[in-house]
Amino acid sequence: MEEFYLKKITKEVFEKAQNKSASHSNYALSKEVEATTTLSYRTVERAFDKYINGRGKGNKPIANTIEEFCRYLGYRDYAEYVENNKAKELVQEEIGLRENEEIDDSSVKVKALSNQKRWYSISIFGTFALTLIIIVYFIAKNRASEPSASIKCMTWTGSEFEEIACGSGAYSTYGTAIEPYEKKRFENFRRVDVDITTQFFSEQNQKPLFWYYKNDQGEIEYYTSAGLHPVNGETLKAITEYIIEKYVPIHQNKPSSFVQDTK
Repeated sequence: MEEFYLKKITKEVFEKAQNKSASHSNYALSKEVEATTTLSYRTVERAFDKYINGRGKGNKPIANTIEEFCRYLGYRDYAEYVENNKAKELVQEEIGLRENEEIDDSSVKVKALSNQKRWYSISIFGTFALTLIIIVYFIAKNRASEPSASIKCMTWTGSEFEEIACGSGAYSTYGTAIEPYEKKRFENFRRVDVDITTQFFSEQNQKPLFWYYKNDQGEIEYYTSAGLHPVNGETLKAITEYIIEKYVPIHQNKPSSFVQDTK
C-alpha cells in the first residue's frame, strides 16, 4: 500500500470521526471509529498518532486496519478507495485545477451523473425514435390493406354487404341504404340458406350460430350474425329448436337431394 494513500485515508477517517463526535480527543475519536468497525480503539489511536499527530514511531498500520478505515469511509475496500481517488485526479486534470488543489467527492459524482444522464438521454431518444418508426410502419401497412379513402361505406346486396363509395348517394343500385363501413359486420354478416343438416348450435356451449327474421310473407330469413335486419333495421332473433322444427326444410334444395328416375 502506498504511504501517500495511508496518510490520506487516516486523515479522512480522523476528519469524519470529528464530525460525528462531540469530543475531539484522540481517545474519543478512536472510540467513535471503534463503534462502527471491527478495530479496537487502541489500534485507531496508534494510526492517529503516526499520521495525524506525528508522534508514532512504530510500523505503519496493517492491511486489515486500512481496509476497515476504507469501509468506515463508505468504500467497499482499499482498492475501491484508490480507484475513486485516481478518478478524482483525472477530473482535476480535465477541469484545469492546480496540481495540489483538492477536489471533493461531489465533483466526481457530478461528472459521473452527467455522463449517466447523457447516455440515458441518448438511450431514451433512440428507443423513442425506434418506437416511432415501428408505429409509422404499421400505420402505413394497415392503411395500405384497408379500402381506399373513397370506399369507406357499404351497402346490402340481398345476401351480403358490398363496399361502395360514400359519395354514391343515399341509396345504392340495390335500393338499400349506403351506411358507414363496419369491418366486423361486413365480414361476418350474411343471409344464408339452411336445411336440417345445418349445425345451428355450437358444440362447445350450445349457443346459437344463426339468427332469423320472419318477413311479411311469413318466410323465415336466416343470418350468420346477430344484429339488425339490413333493410328494415329490426332486431334479429336467435335460432331456437322450435323454429328449426317448424320452418327448416328437411332436405337440401338441390338436384342431388332427390331420387332420380332411371327409367
